[in-house]
Amino acid sequence: MEHNSSVETSDEGCSLSQIAQQQNSSIISLLVDIQPNDSDKPIEPRLLSFIENLECLQTPARPRSGDEQAPKTEIRRCSIDATETGSYVALSYTWGPSPGYEEEAAGAYLVQKRHSPEFEPSRPRNDVLDRIFPYMRTIGVDLLWVDQHSLLQEQDIHNCSDPPRCEEEPCVQKRQGLAVMDLVYSCSDHPVGLLGRPIKLPWELYLLSILLQGSLTTGEGLELNLSQKGKLVAWMVVDMLYRITDDKWWRRGWIFQENFRGGTEMKLLISYSKDLENLKRDYGQNTSPCGTPIFGDVDGELCISSVNFFEQATRLCLACRGHINQYHSPSTSNSKLALRKDVLNGILDRAGKYDLILGPSKPMTPQIVSDIDKKDIYKPWDRLAIVANCCGYAFRLDGDELSRNKLSLSLSILAQCLLNGEVLHNGRVPIRDIAAMTVPEYLKEAIFSELDSLVSPYSLDFRKSCRFIAPFFSQLGVHTGGHFWKLHKVVDTSDWPVKGGWVDTLQGGLSPNQRKQLAYLQSWVGHQGHDDLARSLSEHLDDDVELAGVSEETLSFTERYMKIMAGEVADGIAKRRSLVLGCLWNPVDKSSYRAVFVWPDRSLHIPTATFAFTASRPENASSAKFDFNDLDLHVSFEVDLEGPETDDRDRKIPSLRIRRWLPGLCFFRGESREEVVFPWPRELENLRPDQDWHGPSGTTAPRRCSPRPPHPSARSSAPTRRRRRQSGWPRR
Repeated sequence: MEHNSSVETSDEGCSLSQIAQQQNSSIISLLVDIQPNDSDKPIEPRLLSFIENLECLQTPARPRSGDEQAPKTEIRRCSIDATETGSYVALSYTWGPSPGYEEEAAGAYLVQKRHSPEFEPSRPRNDVLDRIFPYMRTIGVDLLWVDQHSLLQEQDIHNCSDPPRCEEEPCVQKRQGLAVMDLVYSCSDHPVGLLGRPIKLPWELYLLSILLQGSLTTGEGLELNLSQKGKLVAWMVVDMLYRITDDKWWRRGWIFQENFRGGTEMKLLISYSKDLENLKRDYGQNTSPCGTPIFGDVDGELCISSVNFFEQATRLCLACRGHINQYHSPSTSNSKLALRKDVLNGILDRAGKYDLILGPSKPMTPQIVSDIDKKDIYKPWDRLAIVANCCGYAFRLDGDELSRNKLSLSLSILAQCLLNGEVLHNGRVPIRDIAAMTVPEYLKEAIFSELDSLVSPYSLDFRKSCRFIAPFFSQLGVHTGGHFWKLHKVVDTSDWPVKGGWVDTLQGGLSPNQRKQLAYLQSWVGHQGHDDLARSLSEHLDDDVELAGVSEETLSFTERYMKIMAGEVADGIAKRRSLVLGCLWNPVDKSSYRAVFVWPDRSLHIPTATFAFTASRPENASSAKFDFNDLDLHVSFEVDLEGPETDDRDRKIPSLRIRRWLPGLCFFRGESREEVVFPWPRELENLRPDQDWHGPSGTTAPRRCSPRPPHPSARSSAPTRRRRRQSGWPRR
């Protein structure tokens, strides 16, 4: 949506040092001030009435006539319950035209007014409706959700001086719609993005076809390379990709969210010249790596899978980047190399696929925040909602209120991340040059990103869920709840039988070998007299039998999480890793062992004061009426306890610093969570407004910064999020 209201300002682009100086306060104090006083109250769910009564437009029975004297085509309204059916097109487009490719003109159709039999001129550009209706007729879908008619706009709300706080029905309806607008795209079976730049030349169509077939690259990960065909045409395809992604559609913040939430169902429409029709149908017989047609069969449009486009574009850019690093000639000018790298980075910024860009242990949040930071948004404070929608945040900060109080937008984004459980690595060596970093830059450096698995990388969903439970701030740090373990006994598995132990049933959720490794562990701890842990392991193996043949999608959070951790322990045994046994920390006396962790060190001895912190909690699933926009949450860290241990039951809250990721099986049934505090990272503790800071050139940072101005025509609104389908987080 576009707004014609007063333009907001923000501190985007300002460094942390500049923000502290501008606000005349320490970063920690500013974060604590941003936190609402009632942040510990239950999360308020989102009302789903807007989605249950989603207003759509019906596809007209006939195409629009080109005769200006002919009666205008009429389009009627209807409402559907999108929680029950996804049979509608959710349209993602730019309100303004792409210069040189699209036209500004609107009003060629007549659309039924809301709550009235009368009609009004259509608001979207004529180009938009002229393209989407033939697509809908081709795929056999009759209903269209388009924001300019399906969502109350400013022209529909008259004489309101304060829409964010107004309690009149139109303003309330608009706020409720904006709060769940992301669900419009995730509930739709047919989300569609309209790209502005057409394909005009035969060679462009050819290059796009071989890209989407996946024939330009080979290998995966570190082995990703250009194919023989790719080496011949790679830079021609890169140039074409740069032109396609230079369209306005790729630069908008809300469109980023629409494509992200559209998931695997998202399609991109690219128009093409009429004289390419036969060539398009020839190339269209080819398929993508997953076996689907690359172009579809819509006349005048290339119908492309967004996921496949992102994947193939990312693979090509990464392969080209590797090719440059490995093979470029010393005679190649640095300026030419820099230009090529800038082109590749520009494409990856707009069309990068996260599971390919990020390393095997990296979380998505810093990349999402960084990408959204680069998008054009008319109302800068809308970034709060977009970040929340794309990261799956249940707790939302009120951007209107924070803006009125002149608080920092950049720190509000950071605070919202932390209040939703994102974990800063507070135990590492302090980050250098933090004062010069923006919030997106700092998040990339500071967020915990060492989720290393023994065998295969954790999924993006698993990494995304690595968050604290119900955190809140104080000057001391981030407070949260979980289970605090004292680690005592290292177990040497180097001489254990390779094939594991005897197990009655090989079939289960775990592999047969994993079940046998856990069976030997259960037998071993039993012989050592650790009866509680042996009993828990035996019960877990029995429960695992029930998961034989059960798909991952139908597992509960507890079943899925315990299966992952049991697999880590079993694989650790198979790889001859040491294990360490832990008991819930008791300041008075030692309790029985109830956890086993994979110990990454080869040493069979551990320091006396060695601890772990774990926490897990399933998502608060939506009711029939509300959406809680929640996630499964879990952490499992080795930690350091600051200060000496004490035998005092009235001890202060344990203060913990993270050492590393520590996977393990924990059994704590009946035990309540204990409050702990994770102190702020040391670099934040040291960042104050009165300190001198010198940049790389030795110049002192300015007292105030010049925030990036908002884009004059970027789309805006104020929605929120929850996904119905499971589409995999790398989808954008």
